[in-house]
Amino acid sequence: MRRPTTAQQRHWSESYAATPGFFGEEPSAFARCALDRFRREQATTVLELGSGQGRDTLWFAAQGLRVTALDYSAPALAGLTEEARRRGLGDRIAARLHDARQPLPYPDGAFDACYSHMLLCMELTEAEIAFALGEIHRVLKPGGLALYSVRSDHDKHYRAGTHLGEDVYEVGEFVVHFFSEAKIRRLARGYRVLAIHRMEEGRLPRDLYGVTLRQDPETVPLQPPEEEGMPRPMDKFQEFFDATHQNQALDGRTKGLLFVAASLAGGCEL
Repeated sequence: MRRPTTAQQRHWSESYAATPGFFGEEPSAFARCALDRFRREQATTVLELGSGQGRDTLWFAAQGLRVTALDYSAPALAGLTEEARRRGLGDRIAARLHDARQPLPYPDGAFDACYSHMLLCMELTEAEIAFALGEIHRVLKPGGLALYSVRSDHDKHYRAGTHLGEDVYEVGEFVVHFFSEAKIRRLARGYRVLAIHRMEEGRLPRDLYGVTLRQDPETVPLQPPEEEGMPRPMDKFQEFFDATHQNQALDGRTKGLLFVAASLAGGCEL
């Protein structure tokens, strides 16, 4: 899969800036389910990853939770902060700019629960998702909850659009990583899987998996297969391919031969 760029971040920021209620004003059905679980578990401090414009964040805060909301879109967070102030919820919401591919800026065991609605199915590789889940594991209190939703492999857009590698597709300018139940379980190392259920959302509708995990303090989370800073063969291959493709001095046959040679050298399947 190609490395994530700032293109999706810019696209989301532009979409949020153009449409204040991009996903609507009401909380998602997944947030309502999550609140029931939080109340049963007496969770009061929640870390939300990918809060967007905050429809779920604001609702959680209005129900008495203290929410730390992270997103990589500055316009979305600005709108969330202003709306929280307008509703008198500013003391219950802490908003912060953050990219899920980076370490979480919080100490170990800082939160009762973590909530994420359709963040992990964005432009992230499986290794980056494993890293994010590992960071969530770290900042949860022992036995804390991690609830997340993702687009499923039953979704009508699965395998539609432009394939970017793994189960990632660009559909209508948005990049989506689709999940199977097997992938969810594979990525759940360090957690006990409490529930995986399918649900639908939106007018399309989107087909989602809702996942409920419990942090297991006796196990370590899945480690990404590649260490940060280590060279990635596919990145080098992509750079070589782009440079070759754009070289006007080479004819089509020569470009084809170079492509095959680079593929074999990089261990890629043709």
